[in-house]
Amino acid sequence: MFRTLGFAKCFGVDAVGASRVLWVGWRKESHMELVKACNNYIILLVKKYNGLLWYLVLVYGASCVSLRAFVLRDIEDWIKTCTYPFLMVGDFNQVEYRSDKLSVSQRAIGGADEFNLWKIRNELMDIPFKGPRFTWCNNRKGDKRVYERIDKAFGSKDWFTLFPNTGIKHYPIQIPDHAPIEVDLNLVGTSGSKPFKLDAWILV
Repeated sequence: MFRTLGFAKCFGVDAVGASRVLWVGWRKESHMELVKACNNYIILLVKKYNGLLWYLVLVYGASCVSLRAFVLRDIEDWIKTCTYPFLMVGDFNQVEYRSDKLSVSQRAIGGADEFNLWKIRNELMDIPFKGPRFTWCNNRKGDKRVYERIDKAFGSKDWFTLFPNTGIKHYPIQIPDHAPIEVDLNLVGTSGSKPFKLDAWILV
């Protein structure tokens, strides 16, 4: 099935504590190599794209707030050993700011302070997005309905030096409660060819 879709190689893992799967497939011309994988992230080395080497990190954050810090700490340990720029994208299961949540409740956002400190420590840069703000909905009705932006992407401190036009497209929420997001290395710049695009999907 994967070959009919044009993928030369693929890899996937079950996400802990949820009916979700982290999966990635790539074509032969992408020249990717699996570096590390666990239940919450997959790290790939993209070889000599435009003469450069960089890492692609696909993330599924822990759904439980108490476990989220362990996942972030593990990723932080890898960042300390990282030798090339990296792009990190996925469902982090974490709202960062009040503006990224639409809900009747005004309770404090659990885990937000720790997450933002983690970003600062690791000098992560936000990848700008286009499209609807929210990427997840709990599909409840009335006052119980909640919208959040938890699917996002970050670059290492030197990422925009290499790919200054990187951006994300947000699509409508659909499968079944997430919005597909598409990372485009030339989204923000002028029109023209877009040689590398990544579709990040939350798979059930």
